[in-house]
Amino acid sequence: MTSQLLDPPKPPTLHETGCLLLASSGFYIRLHEDGSASLVDGIQDITLADFTSAEIEDIAYNLSNKIGATR
Repeated sequence: MTSQLLDPPKPPTLHETGCLLLASSGFYIRLHEDGSASLVDGIQDITLADFTSAEIEDIAYNLSNKIGATR
């Protein structure tokens, strides 16, 4: 058996864009390519808050912990 080094691919530098509807509230999170996001009032199409990629990661991590998600 030959010895091979694992060479995993680099993580993506661009994030998948899209929107995440927050239940039936009319609010959604708009995800941007750079990893940042915006909280949007979907009824009036008004941006209520902008978040950096670090803030979004922290929100996702804490939400995951609160609902008891495991890896």
